[in-house]
Amino acid sequence: MESFVKNIKASQKVQLISEFAILIQPLVELARAKEPPSQNKYREAIAKVQAGDNAWREQVTKFTTFAPDIFYRDESSDISHVPEIYCRAIRDIVNQPNSQDTLSQLQEQVKIKDEEAKNKFFEYVDRIPIEWEPVLFEANTPFTSYLRIKEAIILGKYRVHYFDRYLNTDFFDLYLKSVDRNVSIRLVTTAGNAEYGVTAVSVLSKLAAKEFSDFKLIKVDKNDLHDRNLRVDNKIFLLGPSVDQAGIKLTNFGPSENSTEAHEKFDRIIANGHVIK
Repeated sequence: MESFVKNIKASQKVQLISEFAILIQPLVELARAKEPPSQNKYREAIAKVQAGDNAWREQVTKFTTFAPDIFYRDESSDISHVPEIYCRAIRDIVNQPNSQDTLSQLQEQVKIKDEEAKNKFFEYVDRIPIEWEPVLFEANTPFTSYLRIKEAIILGKYRVHYFDRYLNTDFFDLYLKSVDRNVSIRLVTTAGNAEYGVTAVSVLSKLAAKEFSDFKLIKVDKNDLHDRNLRVDNKIFLLGPSVDQAGIKLTNFGPSENSTEAHEKFDRIIANGHVIK
């Protein structure tokens, strides 16, 4: 039960990230607009963000509460105030006397504040200590298993490496499409055939390589891989079956050894593999 609760916190983190993106979306859209928006458009967007602020704070409190006697008050306050500070900064810019004459410059300043808000949000959220615990998925729970594994993957900020002899195209649709395009992707598999491996995924890999800033499909000898392993940033997870088979039968999923030596072993597998162009 304890491991379930801890892993639920990872799920709440994913949900909070999604809700933050939805909350500030009105301002983000103006920052990305092709034509510089008017002052009133910014004021309207600020009002929309403020309208969702109370519900937002409730979700932050839920995420930062681990037990009746464990509440990360300071971290909760920092996270909660990000949208408010963001809106205040935009309002101050919009209310400058000459802002109407320099809408393009105003938009550039909004873009800067947008990045600052996102960076602060992730900085504060990452201060909440979330430790993954091993979990045993019961048979006939593929959807639950999929959600838990996906939560681990999409939290990756700079790398997602997946090692699987039998990698197939399902991984792209089920998991990879939700990953930020600036995250470094390494898919390590064997030559395979029409059902799995390089032969099966090469076409999708070429498309993914055009979309992700750092994507590589790597072919290795089948003797170099046995268990399925997933590396998300500095966390290594061990998975019984391939990700598309998780939960169909009794399935183990959870953190593995994260030592420097462990990471070096996976680095060597990647370095000794053949990058598929």
